[in-house]
Amino acid sequence: MARMEEFFADGIGEITLAGGMVRMDLVSLTGKQGDDANQPRLEPTRRIVMPPDGFLRSFGAMENLVKQLVDAGIVKQREGAADGVAPASSPTTDGGGSKSPNF
Repeated sequence: MARMEEFFADGIGEITLAGGMVRMDLVSLTGKQGDDANQPRLEPTRRIVMPPDGFLRSFGAMENLVKQLVDAGIVKQREGAADGVAPASSPTTDGGGSKSPNF
């Protein structure tokens, strides 16, 4: 049996449907070079391409893992978001001012 190759990614960037296939760009944090603000940025490093039914199976597997992470206290449900989660150690604010729906 061939050894399975492993890749590290900091996350998934863009997800598109093109040519009947789902394409997910894996992204990794890069150094500061080339950025006007001198800040690290996420840069695509690999792409996963799969048929829509494979994507739906993968999505179901990820949903199951998220539930396990919530149940274990590793991540917690975001307030006001039915399906959003945040790391259990993420900072919270006391209110005041307007809040972005992304946080």
